[in-house]
Amino acid sequence: MIAPITEEDRQTYRETGYHIIPQVIPATLLKDLRREAAKAQEIAHRLDGPQAQRLSTLGNYHEELDMQVFQDFDEIEGLQAAVHALLTPDHTLRPTTDATILFGPRDRPWSTEWHRDWRDHIEDAPFYEHIGDERWSQIANDFNFWNQVNCPLYEDNSTWYVPRSFQRIENTPAETQLYASTTQEYLRDEAREQTDEELELYCLRYCQAMPAAVQLVLNPGDFCLYRNIGWHIGNYVPYRTRMTIHTQCDTPEFVEFRKNYFHLLDPRAASLEKHRKLKKTTA
Repeated sequence: MIAPITEEDRQTYRETGYHIIPQVIPATLLKDLRREAAKAQEIAHRLDGPQAQRLSTLGNYHEELDMQVFQDFDEIEGLQAAVHALLTPDHTLRPTTDATILFGPRDRPWSTEWHRDWRDHIEDAPFYEHIGDERWSQIANDFNFWNQVNCPLYEDNSTWYVPRSFQRIENTPAETQLYASTTQEYLRDEAREQTDEELELYCLRYCQAMPAAVQLVLNPGDFCLYRNIGWHIGNYVPYRTRMTIHTQCDTPEFVEFRKNYFHLLDPRAASLEKHRKLKKTTA
């Protein structure tokens, strides 16, 4: 039974940028989802190696996965109604066949960089050609966009979030300095300069160093909705099982925006460009 959404819940989400609906997945479905998620992890390892973090667009693997189980997730009694109550009746949970499952690493700890989705993943030239600051400010503060979901099948404390940061287009000096302080290559320790324990603690301290950050502790079956244009991060260790459904709440406006502009994304190139600029300003 999904807990009713209250007006306080709605206000909290609009003020802080995240809200957790506890335990939306029934026990029998949780068992089935864990079974299919384990299969999905095997596919991810086969495609991308033991550190693979995700398998996206689950429907592409319908020959190996039981898609009925994921459709059953979409049809959990009261889930779409809770999304409507927390957001608006125009918001719908994207079909899980189009969603992603997030995994922990098999071999070594690692962390993403602190980031704000989409704007941090696009270079300046295409951004200003197609969007620009004024329009971005309108889009970023529109609740028809940027409502992301994490729904773990096992306890998941990987995600950290900065409440209210989604309300600001500009970053604070402390946020900018921390963002420029390391790289994804170092957080993955691709040169293997650190022991597993050193890398684990380095990544943890990097998460903790972000001003006002909170660690989101999600129990199995919790449904966490968050504004993904706020500062957030994922921090992973191999000794903790992580299998988390990762998806979006769509609206017609957001579907149209993705169709028109998501081809501009180039995560690696944008990250490198931003680090070059930020390191120059903070050196």
